[in-house]
Amino acid sequence: MKKSLVIIMMLMLLSGCIEDNIIDDILMAEAEGYDYIGNNQVIGTITTPNYAQGGVSGSGGGGLPATASMMSSATTVTYDGRSLAENLQPKGQKKIKVGKLRIMLFNEALLKHGFEKTIHFRNQDPEVGRDMYLAMVDGSTKDLLTATYQTAIPISRYVYDLIFQNQQQNFPKNNLSTFLYSYYGRYADPMMPIIKREKDHIVLTGIMFFKHDKYAGRINGQQKAFIFKTLVENFKFGFYDYTFQQNEHAVLENVSSSRQYVVKNGNSATPDIFATIRITGYVRQGSPLLKTKDYNSTIKRGMEKDLEKQIKKMVAGFQKSGIDPIELGQIVRSYTRHFDGASWSDRYPNARFHVKTKINIVETGVSQPR
Repeated sequence: MKKSLVIIMMLMLLSGCIEDNIIDDILMAEAEGYDYIGNNQVIGTITTPNYAQGGVSGSGGGGLPATASMMSSATTVTYDGRSLAENLQPKGQKKIKVGKLRIMLFNEALLKHGFEKTIHFRNQDPEVGRDMYLAMVDGSTKDLLTATYQTAIPISRYVYDLIFQNQQQNFPKNNLSTFLYSYYGRYADPMMPIIKREKDHIVLTGIMFFKHDKYAGRINGQQKAFIFKTLVENFKFGFYDYTFQQNEHAVLENVSSSRQYVVKNGNSATPDIFATIRITGYVRQGSPLLKTKDYNSTIKRGMEKDLEKQIKKMVAGFQKSGIDPIELGQIVRSYTRHFDGASWSDRYPNARFHVKTKINIVETGVSQPR
């Protein structure tokens, strides 16, 4: 009985130490932006919505808070790695919390400088969810977060939805959780999407790659994003625009895409990595030439050779730059008994990468072949 009373009293005391967070009494930061300006200093920007009753006009009853006209932002100059919420608190009319942070944005200058302190700080923050998106901004994160767009939803939701939707198609899945896995992993390098403000809207322009915590390269466009995605995950709903002769295109929309790796001589100076990419899809847009019976051989073989050529070129570029966003090191390790991890960084640039693509066109989207 005494033990029970002691436990109850301890729980009461502990519960009294927990801080109450009433939505009307706090500002929930939903987006953070970091612009490096030199001397280990950044311009930090946050956006916070003030929630009110009612829904956004035109939201179709979707339950979105009426925040569009009440979004607020704050900017400060601070040193790299310090909490923006703490630094901006003197400017906030209410306490700033980061529990609903959706996106963290960084300009190219900061990523070239290195953002180890910032990402380490965020990794240790228990309030932030691991499904948050990280992205590089071509230009100023402050300008992107504080601009006016053709949308009624908050900027944080706009960018979050933009990245989410594109990751259902040509861009690989990536959030704070997957970024940290590659960042702290031994045989992998992280990546993040690149976004850009174009007048009154935002576009996803490419993928940026890291060597540890610094910018190491990028690829631009949905075509290259699709090629990269075929190497790192199985997916559906992507599309690939193949130019088989001048002014003649065939757009392949994939029903499914899968990859398989086999490794030989994993501990040798020149390991052999064999990749097989299988894509099943249909041609939704295409030249009238697809009406002929030979489309399934001519166009299919052309697509396969084109993809193989571009995949080899992309992997060779990664090897030359000394980065491994495909995580080939992890693949070789999983196939190699007593894997020699200590020498992998020296052997990786000399690894021989072989790829075979197999495309199955199930429908052309045009009239019956003749």
